[in-house]
Amino acid sequence: MSGDGLLGAELPPPVAEPRLLALRLQGFKSFAERTTIEFGRGISAVVGPNGSGKSNLADALRWALGEQGRALRSRKAEDVIWAGSEKRAAQGMADVTLVIDNADGILPVEFQVLELGRRLYRSGENDYLLNKSRVRLRDLVDLLDAAHLADNAFLFIGQGMVDQALALRPEERRPLFDEVAGVRRHERRRRHAEEQLTESEANLARVEDILAELRPQARRLAAQAEQQASREATADELASALLASMHARWFDAAARVASAAQVRDHARAAVDRLIAELGVVEGTAASLASELAARTALERERREAHDAAQASATEARLREARLLSEAEALERERRRAVDERSAAEAELANARRGLATPIPARDLDLEAALAEAERDLADATTELAGLRSATQAHGQALAAVRRAAATRQAEIDTARRLLADVERRVAEVREQAASVAERRDRLDAEVAAARTAFEASLEAERATAREHEAARQQASLANAARTAADERLAGAGARLATARARLAALEARLAEDETRGIARAARRLGGHRLDEDLVVAPELRAAVEAALAEAARAYVVDAEAVSSLTAERGSLVVAERAATVAGPEDASERRFRERLSAAGGGVLDSAVRRDSGGAARRLLARCAWLPDLAACIAIQPALPPGWLVVPRDGSAAVSDLCVRLGAADSLLERRAEAERMTGEVARLEGEYARYAEDAAEALSGATSAAARVEAARVEESRASGARRAAEDAERLAGRQLEAVVRESAWHDAQTERLAAELE
Repeated sequence: MSGDGLLGAELPPPVAEPRLLALRLQGFKSFAERTTIEFGRGISAVVGPNGSGKSNLADALRWALGEQGRALRSRKAEDVIWAGSEKRAAQGMADVTLVIDNADGILPVEFQVLELGRRLYRSGENDYLLNKSRVRLRDLVDLLDAAHLADNAFLFIGQGMVDQALALRPEERRPLFDEVAGVRRHERRRRHAEEQLTESEANLARVEDILAELRPQARRLAAQAEQQASREATADELASALLASMHARWFDAAARVASAAQVRDHARAAVDRLIAELGVVEGTAASLASELAARTALERERREAHDAAQASATEARLREARLLSEAEALERERRRAVDERSAAEAELANARRGLATPIPARDLDLEAALAEAERDLADATTELAGLRSATQAHGQALAAVRRAAATRQAEIDTARRLLADVERRVAEVREQAASVAERRDRLDAEVAAARTAFEASLEAERATAREHEAARQQASLANAARTAADERLAGAGARLATARARLAALEARLAEDETRGIARAARRLGGHRLDEDLVVAPELRAAVEAALAEAARAYVVDAEAVSSLTAERGSLVVAERAATVAGPEDASERRFRERLSAAGGGVLDSAVRRDSGGAARRLLARCAWLPDLAACIAIQPALPPGWLVVPRDGSAAVSDLCVRLGAADSLLERRAEAERMTGEVARLEGEYARYAEDAAEALSGATSAAARVEAARVEESRASGARRAAEDAERLAGRQLEAVVRESAWHDAQTERLAAELE
């Protein structure tokens, strides 16, 4: 397309089918409605007055092919969307589609007809379409670049471009021919590939740095994982051992509990039996006491009765004696009466015999005497019957008295036996009370000793507990110190590993240059690297790198050795030319140096601190530096032929015609970084060794502290066992003393009761 009213493109001969078949627009700039433009064979022209939108068609073609710059004559992306008018509202989207014939496969896709489209929304979303399928801009550019349609400055020829091309100088026409011949495309690809390679190298270096930083962490994490696995295995083994130990201890404790339960049951049964026996004995003692009291009362009553019976027996004896004397008197009286009766009967017989004789005359005196004798005989018979009954009653009373005396004698014997039994029991109770008192005294001493031992064991347990707590705190501090030392050691190891990795990466990258073919060949011929013994001021190191560029990797060889190195790839510096002294400065160079000094810059050969061969000084003799790129661009018109100026940060290199952007691969920085990293590695190795010693000391301290904690724990366990044993002994002695005190009290009560009974 050419001119404001003519649109053209590079097309095949008129007889061939058109490559561009149609152009569809909607909402793009002045094309508010959907517009389709079809292209036939030959040349297609769009004719119209100024302002009719002919240039918008060219902008639509550029825009659909991915144009992003100022060629679209818009300040921002949304300016290409129809902004609206008085009669038509604004559009929310701009859409342009190119229909291209791809029958000959100029574009590497399998479609015969391609529709390349682009849509832009007011929200900022931008879509690229290939046959109505969304693709990336990068994919679209790669596809168009295969047909030499991407980034082609001469794809759209505007008004005045032919005159400009014809007016170019021979050296300025080369980019035009390169573009037409397709060389620029390959240069763009090469530049793109180099950029990707540089980016890949940077990413690789970054990945190597990340790997170098992560390797120590990975090793540390692997070590920690191994430690964790060993801890878990140890924990499992410890848990299994603890479970087995707990099972054994549980079964042992269960057996002890069962035996203790049996012993307790037996003891409880024995205690119950003894309590029952004690109750029976106490009941028996109570019954005996009550019986003894009753017998004492009975004995007292019987003694009183005995005394009364003895008094009555004495009285009865007196009466018996009196009655005996009376009975004897009565017997004498009876015998006398019997005699008198016999005499009377004899007299009566004599009298009857005398009566048998004739009765004499009555003798009144004799009859009176006989009647009186008969009365006396009747009285004597009556008195004799009374005496006989009194004698019989007295015999009965005497038998009763004798029986009462026998009963009292039996009671006295029983009371004497009971008294002897009580005295024996009193003696036994007193002996038992004395034995109990001795046992009580002995148990008092044992309880006091057990209490003293318990207090001593309790104090010892408290002391061992304090020692254990102090040892545990020391162990905690030692473990904290060991953990801190391990963390410092791990940090130092990580830093050391990172520094070693960076140093190894730098040395590897520096050694890469030594493995090149030209490096080995040049060194066989006696050559050396240009920067091998080069020392530059640190503040201008980047500028020197940018000025030297590939020459920094060049090898200095003799002139006759150059022909031997034609099979290699790389840069060479002829030693004879490097040793040649530069010619005198001309006026333009002096003016340039003055202007350079006025701009705050200088010549880079003054930044060289050491250069044994002088090749670097010779190369930098016509290289200058300025503070920034803007100053370099400003001074570019005044550059003498063969001079080069670079900004201080080394981000570009400006010659009289070209500007080379991008910082060069900093070999000098790499060497300086390698030297610095060597010192850093040495420092970190010393720090790591020091931290390793601290970690070893902390580990030793933690181990000894753990040993002290274990010893303190064992001592505390022993003291706790001793305290429990002393407590059990004190409790047992207390129970025994309590039982003896109860037994002593019971014996005292028994002694008092028996003493009362004895009294």
